[in-house]
Amino acid sequence: MKICNLLIIVSWALFASCNGSGTPFTDRKKTPDELRMELVSSEKMTPLIYLSVESKMRQDKKLVRQAGLFRDAEYAPDGATIFGTIKNSATIAKFKDVVLSVTYFSQTKTKIETREYVIYEFYNPNSTNTFELKVNPPQAMKNFNVEIRAATPVD
Repeated sequence: MKICNLLIIVSWALFASCNGSGTPFTDRKKTPDELRMELVSSEKMTPLIYLSVESKMRQDKKLVRQAGLFRDAEYAPDGATIFGTIKNSATIAKFKDVVLSVTYFSQTKTKIETREYVIYEFYNPNSTNTFELKVNPPQAMKNFNVEIRAATPVD
C-alpha cells in the first residue's frame, strides 16, 4: 500500500511539473545570457557557415633584361599571387588560422592539383580581412578555385 501511494505521489509531481504540455519547464523563457551562449556555441561549432572567401590571381614576372636604347625590357614568369578577402559573418564568434584550399584546373577543367595554406590572422565578428598568397601554380593551370576548409574558434 505504501508503494502504491508513493507511485501516485511521484506520478502527480511529474504531471504537475509538465504543466499539461508533456515536457517539464517548457514555459520558462531563456535569459539573454543563455541565448547569447547558445549562439556563441552554435557559431563556433560551424565556422564554415560564417566564413567566406573571394579571390583573384595575378601572374608575377621578374625582370630578366633592362630596357635599352633599341630594345624593350624582358620579363620571365615568377609564379603568381592570389589575393582576396575573407569575411566572417558571425555575430559573436571570433575565428583564427583559416585553412584555404587552392585547387588548380586545366583548360579542359580537369583537376590538376590541390594545395592548402593557413592564413594566421584573427577574424572578428562581422569583419572582412584581406590576404595575399605567393604561389607557384602548375604550368598547365588555366583556372583555379579557393575555398575555406577549416578555421579555429577563439575562446
